[in-house]
Amino acid sequence: MDNNLQSPGQDKFEINLLGVVIVLAKYIKLIVAAPLVASIIALIVTFQSPNFYTADTTFMPPKQASSALAVASLGALPGMFGGGGGIMSGTDDIYIALLNSRTMQDAMIKRFKLMQVYKTTSQQGARGALAGATQVKSSKDGLIHIMITETNPKRAALLANGYVDALLQMNNEQALSEANRNRNLAEEEFIKAKNRLGDAELAIKQLQEQTGFIMVGPQIGMLQATIKSTELELADMRAFATPNNPEYIRTRQKLDNLRAEIGKAQAGSRTVSNAPERILDFTKKTKELKYAEALYEMALQQLTLANISAAKSESSIRVIDRALVPEQKSGPFRSNSVAIAAIAALFVAVIIAFLIEAYQRSKTNGESVEQMKTIRGYLRWN
Repeated sequence: MDNNLQSPGQDKFEINLLGVVIVLAKYIKLIVAAPLVASIIALIVTFQSPNFYTADTTFMPPKQASSALAVASLGALPGMFGGGGGIMSGTDDIYIALLNSRTMQDAMIKRFKLMQVYKTTSQQGARGALAGATQVKSSKDGLIHIMITETNPKRAALLANGYVDALLQMNNEQALSEANRNRNLAEEEFIKAKNRLGDAELAIKQLQEQTGFIMVGPQIGMLQATIKSTELELADMRAFATPNNPEYIRTRQKLDNLRAEIGKAQAGSRTVSNAPERILDFTKKTKELKYAEALYEMALQQLTLANISAAKSESSIRVIDRALVPEQKSGPFRSNSVAIAAIAALFVAVIIAFLIEAYQRSKTNGESVEQMKTIRGYLRWN
């Protein structure tokens, strides 16, 4: 079989390919001119466009759900709750929603006077401009990036750092308010326990003055317990009070008085009565005093912990990298824009060339002419 022989399908393919080349050659001026003109226009437009700079601030949000929910309780996230009323999963989503919230945007607009910067008279317009310049996203390593793209590199860095500063302030205020609330509750319980202890001590003292009754053994035990609790009180107060603190001085004097009183009790210098009813009354009041002392020690411990917590209350957000003034532009990339415009224009020019060629050929084809008349008839307005 002769290898020079070709199948009809192959001949048709070569004829069609040759026809394509002929069409392209026929409209070569259009195909060359369109990308050239588009490139020139794109070059002019991109050179007239200002340079953009992107500043990036990175921080690590707390991974504990309680910390994230504390921020959410600020009420600044109107879009946090979905249709089912549940909170978005993940603390990253909560902080991203907070950064994109209207409350955060209004705080940024007020702080940096963005209505003047963006030359708008409406708050909504400033929000839109700020939202267009801001991108907040989380990465796989658990960090959140705040990226600001602006024509002014210094303003881009200021806004990026301003976002995280506002977030830290909100988080700190919430943490401090919770710590202060817990401390106020602990102080109330401490005052109640202190008053109860004072009443119990007064009741013992009044009983002794009225009856002259005192039991040396039980009294020594009671005084020893009171001295121990007072010593613990002084030790705990050293964590948040100075020696010149009035409360510290009063407690120190109380301890000195108790030590002097136990010395008298041990010396047995007072009268001892053995009346059964007085012994019972004295024992009851002694138990009440011990119970009041136990409550007082617990309340004091809770107050000490609350004071320490309030002193250490701070944001658990960790700023990894603060934004620096960008030195290199992030856009526009003029060479890429020119290349894209040229390729798009080339593609459009080729399509237009084939459409023109098909239209011209249809004029010489009787069947095509009739079809064109039918199309015009349908398109004619009645």
